[in-house]
Amino acid sequence: MDFNEYKVDLNARCVCGCMEGDRIHDIYRFPNDYGASVVSAPKADKAASGTFRVFILHYDSPAPEHSYEIVKDTPITDDYAICNSQAEVLELLGKVWDLSKADEGHGHGRCQCH
Repeated sequence: MDFNEYKVDLNARCVCGCMEGDRIHDIYRFPNDYGASVVSAPKADKAASGTFRVFILHYDSPAPEHSYEIVKDTPITDDYAICNSQAEVLELLGKVWDLSKADEGHGHGRCQCH
């Protein structure tokens, strides 16, 4: 799946303080009101080079405000995830995409609940 259409540009208001140093930061918002903040490791940090830190987000306001909070109580992670490649980032974004929407009980129809 191509998640690029779900990117939102919030870097000016980023709450995680990640834009220090030479980093890439992509923020996503999916129709289930969840999203992700994907931050590349700074090039100056040789030990983390090539990795990505991913925070799970939950949005509580509509566009264009896109107010969100970092959530740490999802089935995906209880803090943030470290991905070692773009492929791992895409796999994690798929899991965020599949999270159930809190107010309707279902995300995108791909859950296994009956």
